[in-house]
Amino acid sequence: MSTLLSLGTENQVAEAIAELSDQNFYACYQCGKCTAACPFSLGPQAVTRFLQLGQAEKALALDTPWDCAGCYTCLAVCPKGVNPARINRALKTLPNVYKDPTYKSLEPYYRAHKKGLREWLLANNHRLARLGSATAPFSNWFLNFPLGRLVAHYFLGIHKARSLPAFARPSFPEWFHRHTPQGNGDRSTVLLFHDTFMDYNVPQVGIAATELLEKAGFRVELTDSVCCGRPMISLGYLSQAAELARTNIDRLYEHARQGKFIVGCESSCLLTLRDEYVGLVQDPELKEKAKVVAQQCLMIDEFLAMLISRGELELEFRQNQDGQKPLLFHAHCHQKALGSPDKSMELLLMAGYKAEMLDTTCCGMAGAYGYEKEHYEASRIAGERGLFPALRAQPQAEVVVTGVSCYQQIQHFCGRRARHVVEALRDAVA
Repeated sequence: MSTLLSLGTENQVAEAIAELSDQNFYACYQCGKCTAACPFSLGPQAVTRFLQLGQAEKALALDTPWDCAGCYTCLAVCPKGVNPARINRALKTLPNVYKDPTYKSLEPYYRAHKKGLREWLLANNHRLARLGSATAPFSNWFLNFPLGRLVAHYFLGIHKARSLPAFARPSFPEWFHRHTPQGNGDRSTVLLFHDTFMDYNVPQVGIAATELLEKAGFRVELTDSVCCGRPMISLGYLSQAAELARTNIDRLYEHARQGKFIVGCESSCLLTLRDEYVGLVQDPELKEKAKVVAQQCLMIDEFLAMLISRGELELEFRQNQDGQKPLLFHAHCHQKALGSPDKSMELLLMAGYKAEMLDTTCCGMAGAYGYEKEHYEASRIAGERGLFPALRAQPQAEVVVTGVSCYQQIQHFCGRRARHVVEALRDAVA
């Protein structure tokens, strides 16, 4: 981030927010759709308006910047393409980027919302998950032991009712390097971006993606990547997220330049590479590399749908199985805002499923947001706005998602086990 010489006036603060968020909030004409759609009953419209007026203190005095879950529902509905979630994030993380002593009047707001050990742990989940997987099943017992939950609730601020995601052993990379490829991979090489959750919590998603791509004739290779940085971005550790971005750009650029596709399954992770990296890095050469990487990053449903449009999808699916259950598809918020859930639906229908895409808003989990004890009730209420009633209305239906947060939320509040879209597609291959 370029350093402003002074942030002494609120107008200068507003300019810094515009630069840090990479958003033109003056394009907002206060239609109110973002506020009406917010699943957490926040007011992003008011935040934007105060910044337009150069009144940063009034914006910081609202609950919205601090309680925003970053679900991107606001972006999905904005007719001008403004991302209020990014504006909120920039507003609450300003001192982490711009070290300037001249805006003393804003300091009390940041002191009142100072990050602690919980935020650091959640932001560094990729390190903890690796350790948790290596020590499973002991780690799973420890995390979900009643006394451990109480400690997490009162000392870390993680709600005691929540079950933390179980760690898997062996990890997905361990499975991948031992598995025998299905097919000869004579079409081309596809790079699978294996996110932290895929690696250490839900390896079945990575296994399904690998098998599906191999059955389609591709050679699958794992990316030589580190965490995408989404947890750090969401929790305000932007400098640390930028370091991860630089590492991934350097490691992925040459593959992307050669035209190889980088395919992912976790919406928030893969779309971070495509949507955030160009803004996170400041070196001009690295920015250009980030653009090349972004162009080659596709969700797995986008990749397969692209093959369909070209008449190149070499997969055969079983069709119209007798007694097949209906299937409900809940799309991830980032997929709605930055991707296309219709691609997932196209594939599910092509695979012969009696699929229905739910017209619902955020599930309420939004990354680590639903784990935080002060947001637990807001997380539940967000789910009750549409998703939970829709699932209760069809108790016999199967549920598929494109994000592990949605998976966790549905299991916690509805007692339903959801599968990833890629698992459903792999299981339907003839």
